[in-house]
Amino acid sequence: MEQVFLFKYLGLMLKVGTDILKAVDVLMQDYEKGPVKTFLLQSRSNLEKGSPFYITFEQNKKTFSYVTINLIKAGEKSGTLQTTLEKISITLEKDKELRGKIVAALTYPALLLVMMIVLIIFLMIFLLPKMGASFMQAGLKLPAFTKLLFNMSTYFNVHMVPVLTMLFGIPIIGYFYLSKTEIGKKQLNKFIRFFPPIRNFLNKMALQRLTSTLSSLIKAGMPLVESLKITSESVGEEVFRISLSNVATYLTQGLTVGEAFRQEKSFPKYLSNLLAIGEKAGHIEEILATMSDFYEKEIETSLKSLVALIEPAMLIIMGVAIGGIAISVILPMYQMIGSL
Repeated sequence: MEQVFLFKYLGLMLKVGTDILKAVDVLMQDYEKGPVKTFLLQSRSNLEKGSPFYITFEQNKKTFSYVTINLIKAGEKSGTLQTTLEKISITLEKDKELRGKIVAALTYPALLLVMMIVLIIFLMIFLLPKMGASFMQAGLKLPAFTKLLFNMSTYFNVHMVPVLTMLFGIPIIGYFYLSKTEIGKKQLNKFIRFFPPIRNFLNKMALQRLTSTLSSLIKAGMPLVESLKITSESVGEEVFRISLSNVATYLTQGLTVGEAFRQEKSFPKYLSNLLAIGEKAGHIEEILATMSDFYEKEIETSLKSLVALIEPAMLIIMGVAIGGIAISVILPMYQMIGSL
């Protein structure tokens, strides 16, 4: 479902004075079938029965995020549905743009990795076994690394099917384990956070999501404590999820926003200080929105720095791998030429 268009269109229709039922009816005319048509039919049916608009979103939890559903709910109850819909469409556009930048930035390193693997497999299957046989027939005394490499290539050729199955099967199984299971996700997150540049990048992404979501929920009219609890479930990083839950608890105990955030060391001090100032001025949501924009720019800078580290690292790994194979082949060739 094209959610950006859906929210932007509905927000625009409400802005010009159209009621939500009429807006849904008009939008339905642009679709003959598909998930959008189904959603709009469901929405119209619920609205005609007198049900709130957010009920349809709650009935489609697999399509719409937890935060989106609660934003619609809060916006409808507080009478700010139009601005909430516009805010959701803008947020979704920004998320899509950020994902596109990340994919574009990591495409070249990924291509280098794939090229290296394909080249090594090609050498192991077609080149090294034949050269190894020639060197053995010549009676050359091969270096230990060269001998190991030729033995591996011979084994690779003899047991090609199980080896290829293992080479492609293990990454596929690993992908599903690390991306589809909770234990795998935690282990992957723990591993990649071991590297400071990646940890810094992930923290900024989590803080941007946190400030943007929390700002949107407060603007939509949701109470702060409830907004914190909802944001904690969508922030994506375990450390911030726990910290936000703790902040919500501190607020119920009578602490101010600034004091509550200062209790959690995972949040930057400047964020806590700015929230304390925003609380006194009565503009917490505006401070959060400003911080969200700040983190967006920081993410772009961190992404460029991260790619600047990954690309040379991939080239070095590729050079060492291919260079090692080349040297292991060239040395026996020099021996063979010298013995002639």
